[in-house]
Amino acid sequence: MSADTPPGDRPRILLDCDPGLDDAVAILVAAHHGDLVGITTVSGNVGLDHTTRNALAVAEMAELDVPVHQGAARPLVAEARDAARVHGPTGLGDVHLPEPARSAAPGAVDFISDTARAVDGLQLVAIGPLTNVALALRNDPDLVGRLAGITVMGGSAGGGNVTAAAEFNIWADPEAAAIVFAEGTPVTMVGLNATHQVLFGPPEADRMRAAGPPAGTFAADLVAYAHRRGLEAGHPATPLHDAVAVIAVTHPRLFATSRRPVAVELRGEHTRGMTVVDDRPSADGTGGCDVVRDVQADRVRELVVEAVTAAPPAG
Repeated sequence: MSADTPPGDRPRILLDCDPGLDDAVAILVAAHHGDLVGITTVSGNVGLDHTTRNALAVAEMAELDVPVHQGAARPLVAEARDAARVHGPTGLGDVHLPEPARSAAPGAVDFISDTARAVDGLQLVAIGPLTNVALALRNDPDLVGRLAGITVMGGSAGGGNVTAAAEFNIWADPEAAAIVFAEGTPVTMVGLNATHQVLFGPPEADRMRAAGPPAGTFAADLVAYAHRRGLEAGHPATPLHDAVAVIAVTHPRLFATSRRPVAVELRGEHTRGMTVVDDRPSADGTGGCDVVRDVQADRVRELVVEAVTAAPPAG
């Protein structure tokens, strides 16, 4: 851990994810800077078979002994839609990992509830569509009281990325997102307005590759792929959205938030999936969401590089 996090403050993290380029890096970051107690997978960036396989393969490559449970294969209401055009057909761009030696267990939704019972101070970090989380909250009304908090990589206090108004994770299952944001538990939203403050490019990829561990080379290849795709779209550097959301949990003092009401738009022809942040001075933030506004970008970037270039855990 860094000086930004006091000793003994490694948060216990359950990572709900849809790997995905930046999700794969986020797994490495969660394991290095936090106590990663489990991974659940959901359909999102690519289909569930790929996201689950990727989570297992990344954990194995990084020598992480954590349970992986497979979750929802489709959104609550709408048909599944993916982001393979961004992440590649398998979710990891043109990067290939060996076939994992183990299989995922079923029952991600039950695993979320069971882990919250067994692990004190559990932080649920959701960096994909919120289907698993919404199902867990709906099936287990006491879940909210057993969690230290829910951190969501999703939404935005500004514009979207998959549409002009909506960010992908919320747009992919807005009904699930509406359930999560309405629960009233401590929800922190790490949206595009925050993650786009922390950009990565060739200098970071070069440092990752030069460090030596397989995870560093793997992350460098992911950043290089994302950078090439970004250049094609006119972007000189790329955000690693999900890794930034993990750092918001492990190093919260690097993030400035404001408590605001947040609603998820479900019906708008042009705004479905939008996170509507009420910034009116008259709006009561009580029971709202902690919306990340500002990020100490240089420090967060260094923490991500540190995590992926660290040696594998002992034992």
